Amino acid sequence: MMDILHPDEDSWLKLFFSGRNALHWDDIVDAKAPAAWLEQVVPWINAFAAPDVQLPIVLPVFDADGPCQWYGMATDDASAVALAQELAAAVGPSYSDFRGQPLQKDSDDEIECGLRDRFGRFIFRFGPVDAAQRNDVSQALQLYLGLLRRRPVIPDRTQRPFGRIRAEFDSSLLVGNETDAHRLRDELIASGRVDSEQQKYLEIRMLAGLGRQHQLAHDYSLIKSVQGLSLPPQIIADLVGALYSTYVTDIEDDLNVDKVLSAFRNDIARPFGPLFQERKGIRQPNVLKAFLLFELTQDTPNVARCEAIAAAYPEHTERSLVDRWINGLTSVPSAALDKAEMARQALGDEDYELALQLSFEACPEAWTYSAMLRCAVELEDKRVILRILEEVKSASADIRNGWSKRDLARLQQLEAESSEALVKAHLRSQVRPEADWLSWADYVLSGRYDRHPLQILEAASARWNVELFVADPKTCRELAERIGNASGDAEEVFRDAFPALVEFFADRPAHPVRGFIPLYSMLIRIVAWSGTVSANELELAAVLMQALIGLGASKEDYVEALDAFVEVLSANNAPSNIDWALNAAETLALHASPDHESRLRFFTSVVEVARVHAHRLNPAQYAVLSLLAKDYGCVELLESFPSQADDHAETLDAINFTGLIGIYTLTEPAGQRARQFLQKLLPLSRIELNADFAATDKLKHLAATADIFVFAWKSSKHQAYYAAKEARGNRQTLLPLGKGSASILDCVFKELRRLR
Repeated sequence: MMDILHPDEDSWLKLFFSGRNALHWDDIVDAKAPAAWLEQVVPWINAFAAPDVQLPIVLPVFDADGPCQWYGMATDDASAVALAQELAAAVGPSYSDFRGQPLQKDSDDEIECGLRDRFGRFIFRFGPVDAAQRNDVSQALQLYLGLLRRRPVIPDRTQRPFGRIRAEFDSSLLVGNETDAHRLRDELIASGRVDSEQQKYLEIRMLAGLGRQHQLAHDYSLIKSVQGLSLPPQIIADLVGALYSTYVTDIEDDLNVDKVLSAFRNDIARPFGPLFQERKGIRQPNVLKAFLLFELTQDTPNVARCEAIAAAYPEHTERSLVDRWINGLTSVPSAALDKAEMARQALGDEDYELALQLSFEACPEAWTYSAMLRCAVELEDKRVILRILEEVKSASADIRNGWSKRDLARLQQLEAESSEALVKAHLRSQVRPEADWLSWADYVLSGRYDRHPLQILEAASARWNVELFVADPKTCRELAERIGNASGDAEEVFRDAFPALVEFFADRPAHPVRGFIPLYSMLIRIVAWSGTVSANELELAAVLMQALIGLGASKEDYVEALDAFVEVLSANNAPSNIDWALNAAETLALHASPDHESRLRFFTSVVEVARVHAHRLNPAQYAVLSLLAKDYGCVELLESFPSQADDHAETLDAINFTGLIGIYTLTEPAGQRARQFLQKLLPLSRIELNADFAATDKLKHLAATADIFVFAWKSSKHQAYYAAKEARGNRQTLLPLGKGSASILDCVFKELRRLR
């Protein structure tokens, strides 16, 4: 009967339907209450919880005879004004005592206090004129709800740009902010620019981006609903990557290849075979390995396709695994025929770069010209076209006579679009942005767009292999310089591409890469250029800084990044960002510094932000700040802080919480600091830490028995999360946005306030 509620809504509803309210929450959930009572409650709750439209909610308080009092709640100013006017029209003054007055703040009623915690000042209370009007009020409210449901949605003329919403959505995924991800996904859908198929793609992207590969791989109905479609490269990478990491990663190193093939065949190939019809040029290692295993599990493996996939695997990446898998394949008779078949398979997988490479290697075999002409048309690279036209001129008459009508049409198209002189004149300005990051950046800087750069980036970046950049730090520095020196419209494009850049260079690699330090510094500067940014972008800046200092950056890169960090903090000086600032200062304190002066300058800025908002500091924040002041050797900076911080601490000391608080984090120093603060502020509680890299019994036991359980998920995207979540059952797992002790403590104290 009840729709699924967001966990945040559950607590205030339980409080509302308790105490003096004769209708209790358990009776609603279990449908044990009288049907007439449920009809006045459940439809309102379901309408309020509906994801597609935001409606107000009006709920009754019952006594033994039925509803005796009602509360109407809205979520913002505009909705509250409308609700007051509509309630006045629906129930007052004919049936009720309602005159549009909001609920006063001086009440200590438990139900009303709970409503204020959820809805703030947007609450209205009313009752019937007399007992005889109770039924009239109930019927009027049922009619009002029906009108609300049928009311057409008013178009939002101030709707934000779709691209900006999508960038924020991608940022929320990178930092693991599930609440924001759901909200922004709904905003994208509400824009009217997302069809039913694309809604499924957003769901897939969200699960993969949040690190929920295990959940995605087990969402059988979702995968089945899209696997027959021609999927975008990113969605193929998300789905295939999730399946591989769930079913194969743990056993891929097994020397018994038959065991690996059997697991892949049973868990992936048979139920999800259609996903492997098109590779679309994706070269991410896990995707390549999955496509290779799929081919190897066929009754008659296509040797040429296996060889083509192996050829696409990065040369400098550990290849022993791939070589062992294909070691038993039977080779085809001729090397030339082998390349021809491999090129055909590469064309089928839309890996035109590989097909072109194989064609050049086998030239002047007759088949190579047809393959090269197709690659030239698909790639639209002027340099490639120039080289292919040169090769075509050298083809013999016998070979030319064997070309098909399609080959001749492609040749005519290339000759008409690109004369040799035109190509030479525009070599610098005509670039193929799909080729790689550097070519895309050049395309942005050229200012001449056939398609918007972000559209190109969304389609192409999934095909680019981060391993190629790992081996080429020179290209990474060139890219950083191009982006860092941009201005005008190009600077705006690079700003909007920030989430894609972070995802590729900071999130996709298994570990931070030393050659990427110039890019990490440049990306922090992008945040600094942007002025006021979202909490998700702040967290991404912190992730980049941790990667940079963890690699032992040079003094020049370190100082440049910290100067940008100070700018970020200055532009985002707000109470809501104090935890972020403390976490950032803690990260810097825990790592060696090539320039103590710049590090101290950042901490001084953090202290000034805290000083301005000292009246809003909670005891945990003040405790973290005090410890950091000792780390930085400047305890005297806190001497001028207001004394009320100690008063707050005394208030929290009185919290009589005796339960078990479990904290999982791979950032052990942050976890240890959080435990120290909690032991001081909550002396009656027990605090346990866990930093296991795998789903151990110890972790499962802690998750199952903890009264409050914090999982610093951004420190871990492995199976430990799923083990902990399963052990928790229906109980809440707290997911802090950051990895520092301030974020962990903030989660704990919010939960303590909720439990009081």
